[in-house]
Amino acid sequence: MLNALTVDVEDWYHTSGLNIPKDKWDSLPSTVYENTIKLLNLFDTYSVKATFFILGDVARKYPSLIKEIVSRGHEIGCHSMNHRLVSKQTFEQFKEDFHECMDLLEELTGEKIKYYRAPSWSISKDKLSFLRYLEQNGVVIDSSLQPVKTPLSGINGIPLEPFKPILDNKKIELIEFPPTVFRINKKIAFPFAGGFYLRFFPIALIKYLFRIVNKTRPGMVYLHPWEFDTAITKYKTNFLVRFIQYYNLKSTEVKLKKLLDEFKFTSIGEVIKAQEVEYKEI
Repeated sequence: MLNALTVDVEDWYHTSGLNIPKDKWDSLPSTVYENTIKLLNLFDTYSVKATFFILGDVARKYPSLIKEIVSRGHEIGCHSMNHRLVSKQTFEQFKEDFHECMDLLEELTGEKIKYYRAPSWSISKDKLSFLRYLEQNGVVIDSSLQPVKTPLSGINGIPLEPFKPILDNKKIELIEFPPTVFRINKKIAFPFAGGFYLRFFPIALIKYLFRIVNKTRPGMVYLHPWEFDTAITKYKTNFLVRFIQYYNLKSTEVKLKKLLDEFKFTSIGEVIKAQEVEYKEI
């Protein structure tokens, strides 16, 4: 079974948890370039391709980094311009942010961008109509709906496998690829294969759950370059946010290597080529 390997290319100060005002970003130390190159080199070692969802603010500052990702044969997706939760945006704000990032990435890559991921999986239930707008503007695969509720986002009960949404009895041709969760029953599910959850759960459990997932559907790992930086700047904030942001960073690379050793990974586009995707109501 092929699984999706994805990277959200954002700097440590972009994260929704820290919620640092945009006007402070340029004054903070940046590590995204070095850490992304580290990931690219690791993927080269394993001869694996990934989908890199690029934040527009990173592309603006480091255009050569985006070109390097493309030159190594990886897919490029849009991760918004400024990493603001879609759930808190008006439709006009969403459109402006989306097009600003898409236009920048297409200019840098010379390619049509076909993939999108909202910051923190933040297309909420009341913003599902935005999926139709993404479809109308060239997005082929979206990865913005999390099938479990968290403090930042998520919609309980949506399909776990890649699917084409049926919204208000109308089909959407865009393919939705949710992040991997393990669902115990209709009300209880938990993520385990990316971000904080990858750092929190023991690798033996992660591998065990991945094997179960792969019996019926492809899984997805998602990573952030700053999670490979044990010397990352520790920003002063409350205990819970600090815990989620910085817990067990030293384990990220170790766990990723163990997953790459055992499971087959490639980019989102290549995973979907190998799948039969059905329409599902949401």
